[in-house]
Amino acid sequence: MFITRNTNKLYDKYVKTLRKWTCTNCIRAKSSVEPKTKAYSHTILSPKTDFPARSNNAKKEEIVKLAQFSELYNWQREHLKGSEFVLHDGPPYANGDLHMGHAVNKIIKDINNRSQVLQGNKVHYMPGWDCHGLPIELKALQKAKKSTKKNEPSDPVQIREIARNFALETVERQKEAFKSWGVMADWENQCYLTLKTGYIQNQLKQFYKMYKSGLIFRALKPVYWSPSSKTALAEAELEYDPQFKSKEVYVTFPIENLPHILQNTISCQNVQAIIWTTTPWTLVANRAICYSPQLKYSLVTLSSKPGDLFLVGSGLIEGLEKTLEVEITKMVEFDGQDLHGTTYRNKLVNESLPFLAGDHVTEGKGTGLVHTAPAHGPEDFLVALKNNMTVQCNVDETGRYTNLDAELNGLPVLTSGQDLVISRLGDSILHQGVYVHSYPLDWRTKKPVIIRASQQWFIDTAALKAKALAALEKVELLPASSGDQSRQGFRAQLEKRPYWCISRQRAWGVPIPALYGGERVVVDERIIDRLCSLIETKGPDVWWTCDVKDLLPDDVLEQYKLKHEEITKGQDIMDIWFDSGISWSALDGVKAQLYCEGYDQLTGWFQASLLTSLALTGGAPYKSIFVHGFVVDDKKRKMSKSIGNVIEPATIIHGGKDKNNQPAYGVDTLRWWVASHATQHSQIVISKKLLDDCQSEVIRIRNILKYLLGVVTDLDQRHFSQKPNLNYFDQYMVQESHEFLKQINEHYNNYRYNHVAQTILYFISNKVSGLYCHCIKDRLYCSSKESNERISVQLVVHTILTSLSKALGPILPHLVEEAWQYHPLREKPFYFTQEIPILPAKTIDSTLMDTILDIKRDICVITKNENLKKFNATIKLDANLFDKLKELNVTDGSNDSVLSEILELSKVNLEVINGGKSWLIEVEESKANQCLRCRKYNVFDDSDKCVRCDSVLNSL
Repeated sequence: MFITRNTNKLYDKYVKTLRKWTCTNCIRAKSSVEPKTKAYSHTILSPKTDFPARSNNAKKEEIVKLAQFSELYNWQREHLKGSEFVLHDGPPYANGDLHMGHAVNKIIKDINNRSQVLQGNKVHYMPGWDCHGLPIELKALQKAKKSTKKNEPSDPVQIREIARNFALETVERQKEAFKSWGVMADWENQCYLTLKTGYIQNQLKQFYKMYKSGLIFRALKPVYWSPSSKTALAEAELEYDPQFKSKEVYVTFPIENLPHILQNTISCQNVQAIIWTTTPWTLVANRAICYSPQLKYSLVTLSSKPGDLFLVGSGLIEGLEKTLEVEITKMVEFDGQDLHGTTYRNKLVNESLPFLAGDHVTEGKGTGLVHTAPAHGPEDFLVALKNNMTVQCNVDETGRYTNLDAELNGLPVLTSGQDLVISRLGDSILHQGVYVHSYPLDWRTKKPVIIRASQQWFIDTAALKAKALAALEKVELLPASSGDQSRQGFRAQLEKRPYWCISRQRAWGVPIPALYGGERVVVDERIIDRLCSLIETKGPDVWWTCDVKDLLPDDVLEQYKLKHEEITKGQDIMDIWFDSGISWSALDGVKAQLYCEGYDQLTGWFQASLLTSLALTGGAPYKSIFVHGFVVDDKKRKMSKSIGNVIEPATIIHGGKDKNNQPAYGVDTLRWWVASHATQHSQIVISKKLLDDCQSEVIRIRNILKYLLGVVTDLDQRHFSQKPNLNYFDQYMVQESHEFLKQINEHYNNYRYNHVAQTILYFISNKVSGLYCHCIKDRLYCSSKESNERISVQLVVHTILTSLSKALGPILPHLVEEAWQYHPLREKPFYFTQEIPILPAKTIDSTLMDTILDIKRDICVITKNENLKKFNATIKLDANLFDKLKELNVTDGSNDSVLSEILELSKVNLEVINGGKSWLIEVEESKANQCLRCRKYNVFDDSDKCVRCDSVLNSL
């Protein structure tokens, strides 16, 4: 029977069968041909190991201790000589239990750090916690209220004590979880907490440096304000409701002083301007109407209001007709610049007010005339500054009207107060409706925020913007597949940020060290030095407990010509984004190689760190940033308790109440899921099916480790000194192992952890289990124990095992350390073993193996996937290939040739073919009898054993 080289589905089926067979059953040394007797089974050198086929959480806790996980960080700092890799940890909030986002973030970081350690580099990694701010304060007060059943305390020192205890308890709880995930760090001594005395002292000094340079200032500005939390909020502390429903009104204001160009052409004096707003509550704060000098405007009539004229933007007439459901007729059109000097009357405030030019006015929506309330809008505020207008805010910190009339004072502006304002407008309202749009909410209370002018402290981001954009161009954005998109998003956030409000009106945080004496604001280095000294001796609450006299040196009083009784302490604390944003300064001037956080930090920590570092050092604090996604369910929905789709890391590891739907997968599966799925998409899907798949892959990996450990169970150091003679197949696998590890490290160094997982599985299936381990069983099981044939296999398998362990170690450190305990060469834990002797790679022609496997594919087609050991083959080759394979088909009469071993045939004959095909194959069943020991068909006499087996048994 002859066949030329081709491709056939039969071989693919054969290979799949081999992979499945070898991955699950190779441990049992099973053969497709059962022996006629088991008389020689006790002489077979089957793989043996005590490494268990399964693990559990109790075993993992034991491994953490035995493998000295807690000591690894400091050990690598002291012993490794490679370059230092600095990964600066973004601090999670100490405000609750850990979720899947924490697991993704911390495990990605740990995979990176451990991969660096296994490459001989020392890692600088200091975990941190963000311990201040509203999220922690609210949770702490809620917990205190539940436990005491009393009203929430109002005394700031008491609030701070409750919040501090809550934060510290949460830190310890989260720390224990991070340890159980295998995250490498010095958890007891090398963590930074933003509530620690040293951190606070440093923060106060950094604040002063920025103040002294003019980058921090105090001013009256409109900021996002949360009535529910009674504090200013930064953009990063908002979340948006895309389906928020606001009340919209189209309101008329009578024009008092017509534009000069119209005074001689319009006889009717009843001319009214139409404005549109979705914040009717701000109409009592209206101080101007803005127009665009670049637009065209018209006086029009409305079919519903005969006899009156109305002023609107010409380009918005058609849209107004549909909204107001009236017919609009244009009477006169003129340039927007002609509105200069026009005035109108707002009956809500009973004042004559101006029309002012505004760059923000467009024809996108509304009427082309924009209601302007400087206390309640950033663009409105800029118009007020440009025109020297007084800005006054009549809304208090609870979101209620104040300093108006008795009827309005005390009413919440977003509800009953707004309703009263609308009722007062009466027939001035042309249309009232509901406007559905994206609106900001307080990220913690989930309630609407407002924009409210107040005296706040700001960082001048405008002065830093150009430097920040230039610095960003030098930063590498990772992963590479989404780097351009992340960079564009980061740039957009930097470009649109007008200023950064860093003051908050709460108790739990670092105080803004400002003293107030009348109209004077005093921020002085001597006061801050005194404060830092008091914090050192009396604790971080001293700003709230000490007397002003304790903070003020006499020379400061004299310089500012102040008296103690005239001075009060500021009650503002610093924004938590400033707290965490200056955490880079804890690295003692070392620039981080990497920051790694979720994509929401493009508006948060990445940005806060960049701006503060530029302000204080002139450069970015990081060389590269890795942006990962958010965890969603299999329907691409965010994790939400209201939906009921929340999956917690603790549940994945230990299981839930319903063991059928929430089985205990263990930490290996959790970490493997992160590596396999968390670094390549903005939405990281998690589901039971994915976890089941990951668990199956981990079991598959564990099985191959068990088999490899069984192979090397009696290996020792002396075998390396014997310098065994490796055949081509052995050398090929050694070379493949080295190339595999090289490729793995390249993936690790480029943060392609999903490629690491895929490459590991491919290597196990296609090189280790499906090829080498399958083909060398005869040599391993049936050769003499101390023979070159067997020892060479063991050394190759040890090299494979070591390469696999180094590849798996960053992702599955618990599994690798558990497996290493059963390795005969083990002296110390795997991570503490710097030099593991393995076989060096020797350059060989690896493409020759591809050819041999192609030939094997054709043989499988001919034999229809029967047991190949039954067959002999005659292979006719072209001269060049014949010369190469001839060297691999040499036998000593006892052991198989390398070619026979790879092809799994009883015997191979090679002949030269002249021209035409690369090879022709003839296959026939072996006429020899089966050896009852090795089960090969190579017995030609009356014996029941082959020559090799007979020799081995005689030597026992």
